[in-house]
Amino acid sequence: MPHPQPRRTFFTWIPFEGAGGSATTYIDGYPRSQLVTTMLICLPLTGFSLPLIEEYYFRGFLLPRIAYLRWAAPVLNTVLFSVYHFWAPWTVLSKIVFMFPAVWLVWRKHDLRISIGMHPGTCLLMATIGTIAIILGVTP
Repeated sequence: MPHPQPRRTFFTWIPFEGAGGSATTYIDGYPRSQLVTTMLICLPLTGFSLPLIEEYYFRGFLLPRIAYLRWAAPVLNTVLFSVYHFWAPWTVLSKIVFMFPAVWLVWRKHDLRISIGMHPGTCLLMATIGTIAIILGVTP
């Protein structure tokens, strides 16, 4: 008996029509030249600038303002950041798990560079790898 898909069981309000069966289904049918152009344009924006803005807001602005919560400040900051990505609610738990160490270190060391290196740094790395994969035709 096949297992039910969590997105169909828990996230019934989100339309998944046309989502396909793989992580790259949404790019099927587009010419490689358009994908490469789009990725190269988006690379500095979604690969670095937007995550940097998120870090400046969540860790640079918000975290110091909730420091009075003491140990709960990094927990609340991580949860708010994770829930803020409301368009992908199935990623909230993984964002909490993977972002908390960086948020805790930023809070403990009072050094925003830690989360900037982690969040925009990994986003830029992954966007670059994805762009290279599309250029080389590695994607299915």
